[in-house]
Amino acid sequence: MHSHGKRKQQPLQKLRQQKQPPGKQRIQSQLPAGQAVVDFACQFIGNPYVWGGTSLTNGADCSGFVQAVYANFGISMPRTSSQMRSAGVEVSFEQAIPGDVFCYEGHVGIYIGDGQIVNAIDETHGIGISSATYTNIITIRRLV
Repeated sequence: MHSHGKRKQQPLQKLRQQKQPPGKQRIQSQLPAGQAVVDFACQFIGNPYVWGGTSLTNGADCSGFVQAVYANFGISMPRTSSQMRSAGVEVSFEQAIPGDVFCYEGHVGIYIGDGQIVNAIDETHGIGISSATYTNIITIRRLV
């Protein structure tokens, strides 16, 4: 997994090297692009679900997975799915872009686009891809 981690850092490094006009754009350039978050998260598909877990390789639950993915980009997230409902800023489903965090009752996942999320599903399915609308969405949060 270490070789993947190094390879996935390139988009972030390129993003930081781009010249941006002063002001808000400059601040945003310090954050990872949503697609970089998705690319990093998707390399763990097939890894195990472990209730209470926070390891991307040895097993994580849904909120542990989201927290660990964002930690890789230096973004601190709350530990529980209910606490994640207030992280970042709220966006509508129509505004959702890859990297946004979809919050459900007792569950969270990272939007990858095309109506799908990458998430730690359950002990049977592990980390995988699900429909973003598999159940009622409580809120969608943007961190990047």
